Amino acid sequence: MKKLLSIFMFCLIIYTVYHDVTKGTLPIFNEKRTVDVRLTKTALSISYEVIKVKAGDTLLSMAERKQGGPLPVSIKTLINDFESLNPGVKASSLQIGKTYKIPVYQQN
Repeated sequence: MKKLLSIFMFCLIIYTVYHDVTKGTLPIFNEKRTVDVRLTKTALSISYEVIKVKAGDTLLSMAERKQGGPLPVSIKTLINDFESLNPGVKASSLQIGKTYKIPVYQQN
């Protein structure tokens, strides 16, 4: 029984290494990204602060922390402004340790 289990584990390891080498398990970011010029012009008129994402942070929590309370705009506006300030980045895919431009709004 031990020999059979050892053979099975050996085959599993060989298959895993083969799959990793041929197809890969990590995403490859070789794709070219294009930036919409209209987004760049919009981004120039929005006030922002550059913030490094910590564990547990969300776009809303970071924006409210910098705002010092609830936002004076809708979440949809926040997401649109965030994505125009950070071309090619989706608001739902923030990564811990990376820095992003977070919009800061004036209170009325």
